Amino acid sequence: MSFHSLISLPEHHEYYPHLWQSECGSYRIIRCCDDIQYIYQEWRQPKWRHLSYHIEYGSLLRRWGGLVELPSESGKLVSAPTVDH
Repeated sequence: MSFHSLISLPEHHEYYPHLWQSECGSYRIIRCCDDIQYIYQEWRQPKWRHLSYHIEYGSLLRRWGGLVELPSESGKLVSAPTVDH
């Protein structure tokens, strides 16, 4: 079971919470705002761009696991920064 709270930032925003980010900072995995899909993204100035969408984490691993070192299992949010308004 996933615990997902309402996020008001758009999914492409640099402060949108992510599950994983590559060491180089160019790729990350997020959950969609409805907590339905994993989204694999690439940073391209000025925002994160969606590269693929996956209902199951295993599908994401099959698609991208050979190109970058991904965690073998989906995890909890590793980044949930706060934004001052």
